[in-house]
Amino acid sequence: MVGEAASIAAMSEEKQLAAPEPSSPPPGEVSPTPPPAGARGTVALVLALLALGISIGLAVAAYFSWHQIQQLHGSRAALDSRLESRLQPLRDALRDLNQSLQALDHSMQTRSSKVDHSLEQLQQRWNTLQQRVEVLGTLMGRSEHDWNLAEVEYLLRIASQRLQLQRDTVTAIAALKSADQRLRELADPQYLGVREQIARDIEAVESVPAVDVEGISARLKAALAQIDRLPVAGAHYRPPASGGSAERSPQKTARSLEELPAVVWDAVRELVTVRELERPVAPMLPPEREYFLRQNLRLQLEAARLALLRGDPLQYRDSLSTARSWLEGWFDTEDAGVRELSKQLQQLEAIDIRPALPDISASLRLLRRQMKLTARREALPQAAGGEETPAEPAQ
Repeated sequence: MVGEAASIAAMSEEKQLAAPEPSSPPPGEVSPTPPPAGARGTVALVLALLALGISIGLAVAAYFSWHQIQQLHGSRAALDSRLESRLQPLRDALRDLNQSLQALDHSMQTRSSKVDHSLEQLQQRWNTLQQRVEVLGTLMGRSEHDWNLAEVEYLLRIASQRLQLQRDTVTAIAALKSADQRLRELADPQYLGVREQIARDIEAVESVPAVDVEGISARLKAALAQIDRLPVAGAHYRPPASGGSAERSPQKTARSLEELPAVVWDAVRELVTVRELERPVAPMLPPEREYFLRQNLRLQLEAARLALLRGDPLQYRDSLSTARSWLEGWFDTEDAGVRELSKQLQQLEAIDIRPALPDISASLRLLRRQMKLTARREALPQAAGGEETPAEPAQ
C-alpha cells in the first residue's frame, strides 16, 4: 500500500513538471502574475500528504481485507469440518445401505432360484396330473360291461394269490363265487366257458381237506401239560400174582426125622419163587436222567407245534414220531395216560398239515383270452350288409 501511495505522489509531481510554461502574452495584453514558489511547494505537500493518507487507508483496508479473508478461511475450514462430520454418518449409512442392497439382491436371487425350482416341480406335477387325468378319462370311457369284466378279473386274481401264497381256501372260494356272480349278472353267453371253469375251480378248492391248525396246536399244548404226570418205566413195579393157590399151605412141622427133609424142602420152595415174564423189566432211571428225558420229550412236541405253524409237514411228522418212540421206550406203557398220549400222537402224526392245492389259474387265463378276442372283434370293421363277423366259440 505504501508503494502505491509513493507512485501516486510521483505521478503528481511529473504532471506538475510537465505542465507547459506560460506563453508570453500577446502584445497589448497584460500577462498574469506567476504564483509564488512557496505556493507550489504547499500544493505538492498537500498532494503528498493526500497520497500518504490514501496509501495508509489502502493499507488499513488491505489489512482488514486480509484479516477478513483469514477469518473466512477459518470459517470455511470449520464449515468443512462440520460438513465432513455431518457427511460421515451419511457415508456410513450409504455404505450400510449398499451392503443391505447387496444382501437383498443375493436373497432375491436365492428366492428366485427357489421359485424357479418350485415352478419346475409344479410343472412336473401338472404333467403327471394331466397323464392321470388322461388315464382316468380312458377308464371313464369304459362301459359298464368293461368294468364288470375288470372286476371279475380282479376277483379271479385275488383267489389265485390267496390260495397259492397264503393257502387261504375260504377267501379263495368266496372270491371265485363272487366272480361267478358278476358273470351271471353280466349275462354274456361269450363267457359261459369261463363260468364253467370257475365252477370246476370251486369244486377243486372245496375238495381240499381243511387243516384245523388251531385245534392241532391246542392238542399239542394239552399233550405238553401231561408230560410231568407220565410215569417212567420201572417207577411202579409190581410183581405179578403167582400161578399157584392164593393161600399158602399151612406150616408143616416135622414129627420125626423121616419127615424133616420134606418140611425143609417145602420151606425153601416158599422162599424162592420163579416166574416167567413176557418182557424184561426196565431198570429205574436216576432223577437227573428222568428230568432230561421229560425235557427232551417236551422239546420234540414244541418242535412239532412250531412245524405245524410254519407249515412244514416233514419236521412235523419227524418230531411226533420221535416223541412217540421215546414215549413208548422210556415211559410205563402199562399206564393209561401213557397209552392215551401215544394214541393221540399217532393220530396227530397221520394228519396232513399241508395238503396239495389245485391250480385255479385256468379260469383267469380263459377270461383274459376271451376279453382279448372280444376287443379284437370290436376293433374289426363290420362285414358288408351290416352283418358282423362270426364270433369265435369260447374255449
